[in-house]
Amino acid sequence: MSLNAISVSIKKIITLDIVIFSCAFLIPLLFNGSQIITGSIINTLLFISATKLSKRMLPFIAIIPSLGAVSNGVLFGAFTIYLVYFLPFIWIGNMLLMYFSRLKQKTILSFITAAFAKSVFLYSVAYLFVSFHIVPNIFLTAMGVLQLITALVGGIFAIGISKYLLKPSNE
Repeated sequence: MSLNAISVSIKKIITLDIVIFSCAFLIPLLFNGSQIITGSIINTLLFISATKLSKRMLPFIAIIPSLGAVSNGVLFGAFTIYLVYFLPFIWIGNMLLMYFSRLKQKTILSFITAAFAKSVFLYSVAYLFVSFHIVPNIFLTAMGVLQLITALVGGIFAIGISKYLLKPSNE
């Protein structure tokens, strides 16, 4: 078998879908305990996914990071059990982020709108959970301002990565 055949085979196996999916699960393991770092990287992956991957992959990408975080208990330490209550809402927030960033692909306004949509949604859920004494007050910050910051940083990184490192999308 020639070297070119091996190279082509690897390119078919290691697709952008696989790289993003794998990173989305592994990032919460590698950046233990830092929501700013982990969230920024995950949001970068979500933004890139929204503009570079097919729509059918997006629900999987929306779900996998939080499953990685919960299964390993790294992001919120002793509070990780409370994260379980947020899982469906985090998935919806991630889908909102990807949906809004697809509206006008790769424009700064779409990334800002997406970041605000996700953070307002998650903050609203956290506010209800705190009001009903389901989770501690710390989740107001974690699901509010930190979500906004990490989504905005992720959008900035995604614009740079998409512009300088990734080929234009066909979709």
